[in-house]
Amino acid sequence: MRVFTCMAGVLLVLLLPGAVNGAPYVYHRVGDGESMSATAELETAYGTRESRFFGSEGFEQGLRVRFQPWSFLNFEAWGGLLVHDGGLEEEALSFEVNWRALNQDDHYVDLHLGAGYIYDYRDDHIPRLRAAVGRSFGDFDLLAGSLLEIPTSSDRDEVDIMFSLAGSYKITDWYRQGLEFIAEDLEGLWEPEEAEGGAKFLIGPTSCFQVTGNLEIKVNAALVLAYLENQTQPPGVDLGDEVGFMGRVVLGYTF
Repeated sequence: MRVFTCMAGVLLVLLLPGAVNGAPYVYHRVGDGESMSATAELETAYGTRESRFFGSEGFEQGLRVRFQPWSFLNFEAWGGLLVHDGGLEEEALSFEVNWRALNQDDHYVDLHLGAGYIYDYRDDHIPRLRAAVGRSFGDFDLLAGSLLEIPTSSDRDEVDIMFSLAGSYKITDWYRQGLEFIAEDLEGLWEPEEAEGGAKFLIGPTSCFQVTGNLEIKVNAALVLAYLENQTQPPGVDLGDEVGFMGRVVLGYTF
């Protein structure tokens, strides 16, 4: 935890001219950014209803580092620590490559493709594939994406499917307001024994503040809705409430 606190202090001090890298969202990852730049993001989240591996209540601290050699390609590494359900601590890490295959100047829409790997909070090794389609209409931005995860563990689902939709509007040069929607573990809509406890839906506003040319802050507050109608409850396992809250703050600095 001290490492993350020190990193936050360094990011706040180094306010040099430059350009912020990436999309103005908390959950939507894409391949856009300034060529030959690097970005560090300190992420903090708190949840009162299970979303992925948070349990009934959890606190997450993570650090994401992204290198952007060209405007259409970036490499990301992320590490996280999750404290949940009365003090259990879990660690996770991931690596991902994101590529903008099409851009709207030449092809009407932006097409983003990504591939990577995550060692998640349940100690599982999971390859993942990502795709997103977006377009900007002046100050308004729209992005739709999907994420496919293929767990290697025998006690997990064969495939985890996620869908997301986000939009934002540039209100001032330093402030953009958006809305993000995420549907997780969609196979839980038709499978009665979904390994992550059923399908879940997150929706909430995301505010993006460009504090300086290098520093930005993104804040999201989401309502979490779980679909439990068709889920079989294993003995001794509480599937939790159907409604909860997830808050996430991202402090990013681009070099």
